[in-house]
Amino acid sequence: MHDPDPTADVGDPSDEPVDATPVETADDTLEGVAGDESDDSAVRDSEPDRPIAWTRVDWWWCLGIVVLSLVLTGLHVRAYPTLSPVDELQHVDYMIRAGEFDIPRRNERVGAEAMAEAACRSVDAPLYVGPPCGLDEYDPENFQERGFNTSAGQFPPYYVVTGVVANALTTVGVVGSKVTAGRMLGALWAAGAWIVVWYVMSLFGIDRVRRAIVVGGLMATPFVIFHAGATINADVSLMATGSLALLATVQYDRDRLRWWWLPPIFVGAFFVEATNILAITVCVTYLAIRAVGDRSLDWPRRLAPLAAFPFLYLLRVEIGPWVQDTLFPPAAVTSATDLEVSAPMFEAHRTTGVSWSRVFEQLGATFSPLRGPYLSPPLRSDATVLGLQLSNWLMIALMFAAAFLVVRAASLTLWARVLMLALLAAGPFYTFYYAYFNNSDFSAPARFALPLVPLMAVVTASALRTRDAILAASGVFGFVALTTFVQLLAAQ
Repeated sequence: MHDPDPTADVGDPSDEPVDATPVETADDTLEGVAGDESDDSAVRDSEPDRPIAWTRVDWWWCLGIVVLSLVLTGLHVRAYPTLSPVDELQHVDYMIRAGEFDIPRRNERVGAEAMAEAACRSVDAPLYVGPPCGLDEYDPENFQERGFNTSAGQFPPYYVVTGVVANALTTVGVVGSKVTAGRMLGALWAAGAWIVVWYVMSLFGIDRVRRAIVVGGLMATPFVIFHAGATINADVSLMATGSLALLATVQYDRDRLRWWWLPPIFVGAFFVEATNILAITVCVTYLAIRAVGDRSLDWPRRLAPLAAFPFLYLLRVEIGPWVQDTLFPPAAVTSATDLEVSAPMFEAHRTTGVSWSRVFEQLGATFSPLRGPYLSPPLRSDATVLGLQLSNWLMIALMFAAAFLVVRAASLTLWARVLMLALLAAGPFYTFYYAYFNNSDFSAPARFALPLVPLMAVVTASALRTRDAILAASGVFGFVALTTFVQLLAAQ
């Protein structure tokens, strides 16, 4: 790693080439993609990755990403009016209140508008029986988690942005429900993330054929649709913030971003959603390994990035909770039953210590996240399960290939290896964290890996180096996309 060029900037996409000397332009055909048939075995390209020029063609591709995201999200929203069991009632309440700049605090119950939405939509949870639709008043005790807003401890940026826009859309009559508006806005969060991924792929010299296969395929997976777009949850922001952290790191590594931009970008991503600590740690680990191995730097500068790790620990364990408690202190209560921790989800998972066997059971929880999404009723079928298995194994194979076999450049090899380590470690880390710091026994859900999906897309696209690999990926993702569209269109 070298000192940043004082004349360089972030390098935002424009109609001009990303690099002063465009090396490749729109390579949108399969001609020359596969190379020699003799290259179908392990292929190692020792040449540095070279950016592909960003042209007007890419802006048309970006428009296509936005349209596809809106279509997929819209179809799912139409087919799935029920509230998600992943605490969507609580997130809906947060979003509605934040849209009016009223940030809920811990120990508070959900409001009347959110309860009315839940009563009329119901909640997609086994054995859940809610109150009837249309009552003048509702009792929070009759809803999930006894009506406690269990999402109140999260940071407000996602909820404020989504809530304000959803409030405006319902006020002018574009849509009739803030829940519907908020869910549809998830399509724009997801599209923004995929556009950044598209740009990062161009920086690594990945042509548009490979980009389209991976980006389009992942967009159509149930995991991405449900957790990163079509339901109201702060997790929707994770791919967008994770992709921006990745872009900033790549640009800094290429001397196109000054180092002092990284701390505010990383800290900002964390304060959008704390789960971004996973993506930030991956980026810092990558930079630390690069710095330690850079013999052009003296030892103090080579070891300097290592100082970021204790800061990340303090950010997650001390600074983040302190900021939340200072800005939005818990609401006062008069009895133990009025405490948020008395909600059923906390009571059922209470533990007194760390179970190491439980921790190590989570090694595969987020590796790869595509295999374990919650399937909404419109997408529950044998075909969906088959698509999940195929896409999961495809992603694992491509990540392994990018890390050890078919690589374009040393930087991508390192990215792939750090990514695989993070996906393996994330499950045990979160289960340990909740048990040790919160006295809660929680399995790590696959959606916690959402901040790493942008990097997964880049790494796997880089591994599509042969015609066979391209055809296999096209077949798997094509099957997933076809299954998804058919089931969503057929849903009543």
